[in-house]
Amino acid sequence: MRKLLPAFLSALLLGVGVFVSAQPRDARVKVRLRLIDAANGKAVAGIVHVSDADKNTVELPGLFDRMAGMTKDLPGVHWYVVSTEGADTTLPVGKYHLQALSGLETGRAQLDVEVRADSEISLKLPFLFRPEDAGLVAGNTHLHLRGFSLDKADQYVKQIPSADRLRVLFLSYLERHKDDESYITNKYPIGDLPKLSAAGVLVNNGEEHRHNFQAFGEGYGHVMFLNIKQLVKPVSLGPGITGEGNDDVPLRTGIDNAKQQGGTVLWCHNTFGVEDVLCAITRRFDALNVFDGSRTGKYEDNYYRYLNIGLRMPISTGTDWFMYDQSRVYAHVPGKLTIASWLDALKSGRCQATNGPLLSLTVDGKAIGDVIDLKEPRTIKIAASAVGRHPVQKLQLVQNGRVIKTQLASPKDPERASLTHEVRVDGPAWFAVRIDSDAKNEFQKTLFAHTSPVYVDFQGKRVFDLDAGVALLKQVEEGRAMVRDRAKFSGVEAEQRIVALYDAAAQDLRDRLNKR
Repeated sequence: MRKLLPAFLSALLLGVGVFVSAQPRDARVKVRLRLIDAANGKAVAGIVHVSDADKNTVELPGLFDRMAGMTKDLPGVHWYVVSTEGADTTLPVGKYHLQALSGLETGRAQLDVEVRADSEISLKLPFLFRPEDAGLVAGNTHLHLRGFSLDKADQYVKQIPSADRLRVLFLSYLERHKDDESYITNKYPIGDLPKLSAAGVLVNNGEEHRHNFQAFGEGYGHVMFLNIKQLVKPVSLGPGITGEGNDDVPLRTGIDNAKQQGGTVLWCHNTFGVEDVLCAITRRFDALNVFDGSRTGKYEDNYYRYLNIGLRMPISTGTDWFMYDQSRVYAHVPGKLTIASWLDALKSGRCQATNGPLLSLTVDGKAIGDVIDLKEPRTIKIAASAVGRHPVQKLQLVQNGRVIKTQLASPKDPERASLTHEVRVDGPAWFAVRIDSDAKNEFQKTLFAHTSPVYVDFQGKRVFDLDAGVALLKQVEEGRAMVRDRAKFSGVEAEQRIVALYDAAAQDLRDRLNKR
């Protein structure tokens, strides 16, 4: 009997093997996917990518596609959302390569598996940094969706931000003649959206107030109104985007309305628009969104110029149309997280914008957004770092718009870099850190990361750089010329009112320059 048992088991195993190999090649089995924090074993939300033995992307039925809305931009790219509860899908019998990540905070977990029967697959994610340990909260300030049903939009907002490890998300109402019929985020009411605030993500719906001389060309500019109580109307300005009317109304009219509601105002798209300098020097916006939707402009074009004429300007970002990237703002929120407390942290400059590494910066022991008041010259010590999933390449320390120290990442640990530096300060200054990298992330977007500054006032004075003032004056004059050339006014008086705003801004800058 004992001799028969091994023979019986061998026959049984052979029979199972024959049964499995005899299954149709397109037979599907149930698979449950789970993502686990490698350090503590807790379930986390994130995204997964599956490829077959031929390295072809495998679609996962029943799971929400992280790339929804971006099939034209990134054809054939599919990452799927896995919630903290896990996700159920099906796969054909076969061999697969799985990749998983969670937000910007983890490395990429990888696993090769052979699926032959119903199974559960867990991937352990190594965390590279935990922003919550430093009181940092991730937010996306600018998001529109189009071409979706309302139910799909609901699922998008409930699932993807959590998988991206965002804690705050701002949708935006936008009007554009005819095209806005497909803008599904316009269906949401203005204000907080608790029904979409799933998995710990706070959602607020604001407004993109904008002006274009032509449908998709430049105009006065685009601004975001966040945490407003009601729409600022008209939402869009100018016949270039509304299909009728004139260019009589500047952005500042709507901005002032939003401010009266207690709203936060962000300038969009970095250098885009010709009313930006006018609004900046009159302190009409609270932060500058860089690279929200595209890599428009450079830091040096506007951001550094604003800082170099003494403006306290926080840096911010978002993703505009769909979450095509994992761009976000990390803001330091020391107390209870609310929409208002996060925006207060952003407006105070306790923030950084990134689609890759997390940055750190201290100047003489002070944190990002702080102001150091120096009475006499002295040497100050600066420490900075960057850590992320992709090659940092260069970590750069910026003083008054100029890179004063570059630290190359080690070839042995290219995803990290740190530096310390001592600087003799004998005048007003600001310091920030950024990365300089041509590495691309999972969505084929070039990495960026930049902190808001630490400011140094010297004997009660702020930075003022003559070259920056002259460059901004030139921008105002060029904007004035564009308005005279392209704008359609209801009459001479309306044109004079708009041109007078540019004249006043130019005189303001000339006065600042003359004082120096």
